[in-house]
Amino acid sequence: MDITEFTIRLLLLFFPGIICSYIVDAFTIHKPRESFFFLLQSFVFGLSSYFLFWLILFIGTKVNLCVPKPEVIFLRALVDANISISYSEIAWVCIASIILGLVITAIETYKIHFRLVKILRITKKFGELDVWGYAFNAKNIEWVTIRDIKKDMVYDGWVKAFSDDSKDAELLLRDVSVYSNLEGEPLYQVGAMYISRNRDDITIEFRTIPVSENIKWKKEDEDEKNNIESMV
Repeated sequence: MDITEFTIRLLLLFFPGIICSYIVDAFTIHKPRESFFFLLQSFVFGLSSYFLFWLILFIGTKVNLCVPKPEVIFLRALVDANISISYSEIAWVCIASIILGLVITAIETYKIHFRLVKILRITKKFGELDVWGYAFNAKNIEWVTIRDIKKDMVYDGWVKAFSDDSKDAELLLRDVSVYSNLEGEPLYQVGAMYISRNRDDITIEFRTIPVSENIKWKKEDEDEKNNIESMV
């Protein structure tokens, strides 16, 4: 079997892995990856797709469904040129790879694997690219106050969309109220606003997160303390 025939067989047999890898890459947020990583990922996802296909057939036979015998000729067709490629098998495995890709995407999007290992106290990583993604993907993080110290402006609104990482610090805000930062004077309101700033020039406050009761400033305690000091 010459290299051209082998390459064609390899591409056909691992086509499900390419589909699965594309789905995961397209629908998840991740750092830029090299071509070698994509090929390696396609290889792993391809094997996983064939295993998922075999597992579905195996379970189907156990519960007496009308499915063929759980036999996958993938590995034999890969190493033996005399064995014909089963195109129907590849088509079914492609469907299995789409299912696998969507499952992996959901796991990656909601960081289920990171949550599990954190519960087991194996790692302290949160799974996002940086704290920017961690903050804006957290629950109850919608209404924000952005203080632009350099421009002496305050933008108050809820987050409609945000950039994948903090490199460009891009935000799309809705129902925005704009104030002067130093004087607190209301300037104007707008339905939507796109903001892109240098990270060093802004601070972002999340007002929907309450301050813990044990560290709140107690005005009553301060007044009582002042009264005692004045009596002394």
